Amino acid sequence: MEITIKEALEDAKRKEELAYEFYMKLYDYVSDLGAKTIIKELAEEEVKHKNLIQEMIDTGKIDSVGLDTKYYYTDLGITNLVLPKVITEDMSVQDVLRIAMKHEDNSRVFYEKLAEKYSGTPAEEVFNRLAVEESLHRNTIQKMYEDIVLSEN
Repeated sequence: MEITIKEALEDAKRKEELAYEFYMKLYDYVSDLGAKTIIKELAEEEVKHKNLIQEMIDTGKIDSVGLDTKYYYTDLGITNLVLPKVITEDMSVQDVLRIAMKHEDNSRVFYEKLAEKYSGTPAEEVFNRLAVEESLHRNTIQKMYEDIVLSEN
């Protein structure tokens, strides 16, 4: 089934809404204040992405994304760690960060697949940029995780 770029953007917007809902449920469930702060920041980033996508849908323009901006990132491989099967209120900050990293990594893959689908169109660059944004979020979380793990050892 073929979908238009606008429909793909609608799907992307819905993914950002679901990510926000995921983080807010996690926020309500976790009791650690440090974890709550991190989760709240991640939820706010998802709202920014949703608003950016909505702007593209509303205006029909994708150049507002800043397509000429370049970002570089490094994957530290932490998302390959095993995640807890059940989210519990007494989860550590490390557990929450691992879940968040995996979530951001899944979002990156989602956008990479959309970019591939729209290869050769302006939408490819938009979805690649969103994939990079998700990678940057993941790497920010990885850095927090590293800092916590190193400070405990």
